[in-house]
Amino acid sequence: MFVCLFVCLFTEIMCAAPNIENAEIVRGQRLNYRINSRIKYKCHPGFEPEQPVHITCDSQTQWTGIQQCTEIMCAAPNIENAEIVRGQRLNYRINSRIKYKCRPGFEPEQPVHITCDSQTQWTGIQQCTEVTCQFESIITSGVKRIIPEGQTVFKVGENVEIICTEKHLFSTKETSKSFTCQSNGKWDRKPGCEITCEVPHDQQVSGLEYYFRGDMKLGAKRSYSCKSEYRKTAEEATCTRDGWIPKPLCAEMMCDPPRIPNAEIVGGQRINYRINSTIQYKCSPGFEPEQPVHITCDSQGQWTGIQQCTDGTCQEQELKNIEIIFGYPSLTSPYKSGHILVFRCTDDNMRFYGQYSVKCQPDGRWNYPYPQCGGTVQCSKPTKNLQFVTLSDEKTEYGNSESLIYTCKKPYNESAGGVLMCQNGNWNGTYNCRNKICPPPPYLQHGDYSIISTKDDVITAVSYTCQSYYVLTKQHEVYKCVDGKWETPPKCLRPCEIDDIVKKYNLQLPTGKVYIRHAEKYRLNCRDGWNTGSEMKAYVDVSCSDGNLQIDKSCDAQNNSK
Repeated sequence: MFVCLFVCLFTEIMCAAPNIENAEIVRGQRLNYRINSRIKYKCHPGFEPEQPVHITCDSQTQWTGIQQCTEIMCAAPNIENAEIVRGQRLNYRINSRIKYKCRPGFEPEQPVHITCDSQTQWTGIQQCTEVTCQFESIITSGVKRIIPEGQTVFKVGENVEIICTEKHLFSTKETSKSFTCQSNGKWDRKPGCEITCEVPHDQQVSGLEYYFRGDMKLGAKRSYSCKSEYRKTAEEATCTRDGWIPKPLCAEMMCDPPRIPNAEIVGGQRINYRINSTIQYKCSPGFEPEQPVHITCDSQGQWTGIQQCTDGTCQEQELKNIEIIFGYPSLTSPYKSGHILVFRCTDDNMRFYGQYSVKCQPDGRWNYPYPQCGGTVQCSKPTKNLQFVTLSDEKTEYGNSESLIYTCKKPYNESAGGVLMCQNGNWNGTYNCRNKICPPPPYLQHGDYSIISTKDDVITAVSYTCQSYYVLTKQHEVYKCVDGKWETPPKCLRPCEIDDIVKKYNLQLPTGKVYIRHAEKYRLNCRDGWNTGSEMKAYVDVSCSDGNLQIDKSCDAQNNSK
């Protein structure tokens, strides 16, 4: 009795841990729970309910409020005009992926994959829409009748019949044909009567039998040529539902109105002119030519005989190291046709390039470009006759117009001496040194002599040569002293260097130093994009005249861009 009372008083009644499939106790699970204990559990992902569920241990040690966790599933999809591939079930688990296919006559044609998402919704569904073929009612060229009339939408398997006119038969020569709408929404053949184009006899095309023969169905292309005085409007003719295009294939060759600055057409201007049309225009007052000019529209649609209207005035050009010393009829502008200008260098020590005089031509252009001056003219020390004289101021270089005093040596000292002057790179003046037999051989600038004969140490005969690139004016074998006088000696004519001055004429400077001998010519190319103007040459021939570079033309016109 005592034992029973002790056990009954001290053994507590409790609930065992709940056993709920597909669920777990929130915050861990114990072996048992006291009466009135309240816990919560949560269903596994993919099961519902999704929210935590609260349950209570009652006085009977039973859990109250339990909701079983049931799997969340998608019902079978209901897609009109489609069937599930490999059969349909009542429902599908989350993330299940199945595919369905639209029935024939519906699209899309390919099977569609769909997925059961966590919200029990099917994702990726595309509705099956009925496939139809459109029939364009505008297809009328060559069509006599369409059956059924007025219907423009056709279901898969339905037909349309087209009856063609005699000119637009099918390639099989049938007058009618049926076209069937296919499951891809396209016709089994393109509906319409076969288009053919006739030979274009009335379009001024030449060589019809050659160009327009054989298959001339819709889309056919033909090269062609036009009759005289007509031009092609395209490279090829194309057969279309409206015949050959472009229309016309050949257009009459005509000239656009001539565009001549500072001129007006005599008798008024038209929109265009036929081949061989001749018209005349007159330059505005103050422009040349003064008389009307006749021009003709040639067979190529171009005007021939055009003369530009110019004001007859030549423009001033830049004066660089050069000055005008004479002008006829005046020194100053305006420079009209026939005006002449004469130039010289502003510094006598500079070298002169170009023509000393220029003349204004009727077209408003100078016959030669303005000359230029540049560089320095100097004389080297006269070394060749030093054996006969003593120089008062011996240097390696002497400036232009500089004087040099000398005294004579034996046996040529019958006179005391004299003066030489540097002028334009040459020594001017004579040696007064003399002997009763002969004076010394004449000095040759840029040259030398070889002694041929002597008498009492006095030279009586010599021969002359020039330095490299210099040219002798005469080619005598021997120069003699006769009766105390020397035969007139030759000259050494100077070469020319092609230098930076050519850039003033828009000419390309050669690579490296280039020298040309007296009287020789050298061809220089115009700078890229330039030419000589009226002659349209891309080069200029320059020449050398005793050290002066002669440039008769310049590249003063830019090439036309196309």
